[in-house]
Amino acid sequence: MPIGYKVVDGKITICEEQRKIVEQIFTDYDSGVAAGRIAQNLKGRNICNAKGKVSWTHASIGRILENPSYLGTEYYPQLIGEELFERVQRRREKVRAELGRADHRPGRDERILFGGVIWCAECGAVCSHIQPNHKKERGGTAKWKCRNYVTGRAKNCRNSFITDGQAKQVCVEAINAVIRNKGLLRVHRQEEKVSPQYRVLERNLQRMKEEQERTETDLMKLLYERAEERYRTLEVRDGEFRTEEVKNILAGKKELETFDENLYRKIIARIWVHSGNMAEVEFINGSRVTVGYKD
Repeated sequence: MPIGYKVVDGKITICEEQRKIVEQIFTDYDSGVAAGRIAQNLKGRNICNAKGKVSWTHASIGRILENPSYLGTEYYPQLIGEELFERVQRRREKVRAELGRADHRPGRDERILFGGVIWCAECGAVCSHIQPNHKKERGGTAKWKCRNYVTGRAKNCRNSFITDGQAKQVCVEAINAVIRNKGLLRVHRQEEKVSPQYRVLERNLQRMKEEQERTETDLMKLLYERAEERYRTLEVRDGEFRTEEVKNILAGKKELETFDENLYRKIIARIWVHSGNMAEVEFINGSRVTVGYKD
């Protein structure tokens, strides 16, 4: 069982003590701390893993960071927010590419590739990557399933599944639609993007506010550092800018014949799965293109 959970009366629930460990692992990695450094920090603090041992490695931290169970499934309650999980997956993939570890690993690569990107349009929940582990499913295909899909309960989401191949297919068709008609791109609302260091300062400031023993001098110093970092790195990217960015990326490109991972990462933000083999592909400027996909 992944760290952060325990069984109570036959049901998997969140272990509050371990929750803090998992949350810290995700927030530290999202802030720019390497997986190996996180492992060293946990060992230095004598923190036990899921097996009750003070044993942490780069690989074990990686498995935690890439475990979709933390987003919530029919068995596991949600422990990590969707946006944080999505940012972590993108950083994991970026680091792997920079280190030359971009070799293809079936199932796992797609889980990282689309992790936090595929969402259920029926209930608004993120989708989880489900491998065909059961005997009756052996030889089958991994699918993305709404985390609110629960078999045998009265209240659940019965939205369609989508496979890795189908997800790639809808990306290709949506990108081709925009290549043919740039008018499908529309202006989206303004949004902000801040640096990992700013998020660290924000978190430290929150901790300091909660502490009983603190000086006003230390608090003001941290407030100043946060303001300085925000001014230095704040990037305001409005809809018009992002629309032009997508247009420039697609300028001169011919319609795709196969899935282009590099292009997908640059211009696609989310994939919204509807029932009836339909999906909406959301681009980075907020525009959406509806496409169908085959079984």
